[in-house]
Amino acid sequence: MLVSFAVENWTCFRNRQEFSMETVGRVEDDFAFNTEVSRYPRLNRVATIYGPNGSGKSRFVEALAFMRDFVMESAGETQAGDSIDVEPFCFDSLSLEKPTQFEIVFIQKNTVYEYGFAVDNEKVWDEWLFVRPPGGRIQRWFRRSFDPSSGKHEWVFGPSFQGARNMWRTATRPNALYVSTAAQLNSKSLYPVMEWFQNLGVYRSDEVLSWFTSEFLMNESDGYARVIDFLNQADIQVSDIKVREEDIDLEMAGSLIRMGDMERLKNLAGQKVPRPEFGLPIENSDDLAYLDFNEQSDGTQRMYAFAGFWLDVIDHERVMVVDELDRSLHPHLAKFLIEFINRPNKTRAQLIATTHNVVLLQNQDVLDRNQVWFMEKDANQAASLVPLSDYRPRKKESLLRGYLGGRYGAIPNVSDPRLN
Repeated sequence: MLVSFAVENWTCFRNRQEFSMETVGRVEDDFAFNTEVSRYPRLNRVATIYGPNGSGKSRFVEALAFMRDFVMESAGETQAGDSIDVEPFCFDSLSLEKPTQFEIVFIQKNTVYEYGFAVDNEKVWDEWLFVRPPGGRIQRWFRRSFDPSSGKHEWVFGPSFQGARNMWRTATRPNALYVSTAAQLNSKSLYPVMEWFQNLGVYRSDEVLSWFTSEFLMNESDGYARVIDFLNQADIQVSDIKVREEDIDLEMAGSLIRMGDMERLKNLAGQKVPRPEFGLPIENSDDLAYLDFNEQSDGTQRMYAFAGFWLDVIDHERVMVVDELDRSLHPHLAKFLIEFINRPNKTRAQLIATTHNVVLLQNQDVLDRNQVWFMEKDANQAASLVPLSDYRPRKKESLLRGYLGGRYGAIPNVSDPRLN
């Protein structure tokens, strides 16, 4: 369960920007769930981020992706002296000299973890982890801080953090995270942290790929029935799905699969790629006609790709972040995807999505006002992220009219071409 995420001095975010899934006021069960953690008793199921093109929405998604990837890979995928691919705010000379900071709060097995780090292109400047066990007080497990005068990191460990702490410290490179290094060296205490990040799904607009749903079909005992039912609920009429496996021919791949798939498959020469076919009924016949996946519309292909992700997120109570949720989709399909997560059930799955679909704001049975955020940039190109709740909209206020009318900001300031 994601509680909050903060980023500072990253691409278009000069000042610290804080995003939270905590509820404000009374929120119906359709939109929030109980965590069984007294510190954060209720969390939202969904959060949507609105804003004009170029406002920083995709950069926000990239920030979460960077944090996840750096936690998962810094100890194993990099070598001493390798540059860290971090981008500070570039429209301020002082920001270019400062590290970029990421901080996240999440709940794993009723334990609260508050973890963060600050990095530049050369090293990790700071890293810290605080843990609040069920029913207990917050504990500092460790903190490392770089001292420029000595050129070394200073370390502090708390008594509650168990294991070969000093050995892991010695093994941690300046350009790697202690959490990553210790977990790679079998720290059982940090396994829940790595497990949470491993289960965090962060997808740019071109990274929601069909292969995941195809693998879901083949690996889950009821995968075919559930995916077909998901598509039928979205008014995509499919009677059967066949998944055949083809050899990967990278020379021909550009005409067969999408660019996102190419990025994933570029190192898989000689292996197989799943290719779905949709079975549709033939009039006056009991047989089905099968259409190749590439014969489907972009929207149908995207809904098929979403199906496996959505069902898996529900099954395993994951957190999923999607950029441009409504890309190539009819507004009703985006509404369907939101409502699939936003419904009273026993799962604690969460969805964070950037979108331009203002139709979702028209009906407050689809999105609670707690679930709406706005992103915009100032004159200095610095982005800010603000929740709708900060504007204190009236109970029956039209959110759609208020947003399009500029009451909440985060809309493009376009000129009237008739006046030019």
